[in-house]
Amino acid sequence: MTVAHQTDIEPNDPTRSGPPVQAGTGARLSQNEIAQLCLKAARGAGMSWGLAEKAGFAAAWMAGRGLDGPGALLAQLRDAMGRPWHEICPVVAPGAFRAEGGGGLCPIALGAALCDHARLPETAMDETALRVGPVDHPVLLLAFLSDFARTRGAAVRLVWPRGTVLLTADGAICGDAEALARETRLDAELSVAAAAPEETPLTCAPLYVPAETLSGLDAFALRTTVPASEASRAGAGAAAGDND
Repeated sequence: MTVAHQTDIEPNDPTRSGPPVQAGTGARLSQNEIAQLCLKAARGAGMSWGLAEKAGFAAAWMAGRGLDGPGALLAQLRDAMGRPWHEICPVVAPGAFRAEGGGGLCPIALGAALCDHARLPETAMDETALRVGPVDHPVLLLAFLSDFARTRGAAVRLVWPRGTVLLTADGAICGDAEALARETRLDAELSVAAAAPEETPLTCAPLYVPAETLSGLDAFALRTTVPASEASRAGAGAAAGDND
């Protein structure tokens, strides 16, 4: 990770989720660093370990394809704060993955549910499209739809009123992915596309994570740690030498 360091920050501060970044600057993160930071942030926001790992995977997968996965995840974590789980977890039924009460679904929970049902009747899509939503920050679904396409062995098309994105079984993205990234909530339909797309795949570009995104994710991640203090350090280390 390429960062600028501050000299007044403790280099091994255990309350930090990663290396210190100078105020007002961002950083270029590897996919692994993005996955780990986003996992910790998702845990700090209250996600289970399993969903937090999927959140980190989704953000890193997007970053590897030139999309702002960390920013999208941060927006989702902020928007979901204080909402009960039953409101953001999908109600699964044949032909539809819907939100209870019409609220926005968590895209991580929806994506995980879609992958879990990839070979089950609920996602058959043989004659009709699968309806999903409304889902918040739907661009976070792309990583899961890529896995879904690989499991099904065919491309998957996501269609909403303002665009279309197609995910191939080999992980390529075609269509209006950048337009999808601008959507904050939508209803969509999923269908299986047997033929390979003719569109030009989305190109990958290195992702520079802005300071605001880094600090926002770090703030969530720090909820999983114990702040450094004399009390927290008091019990650290052995009480006596451990050499025999």
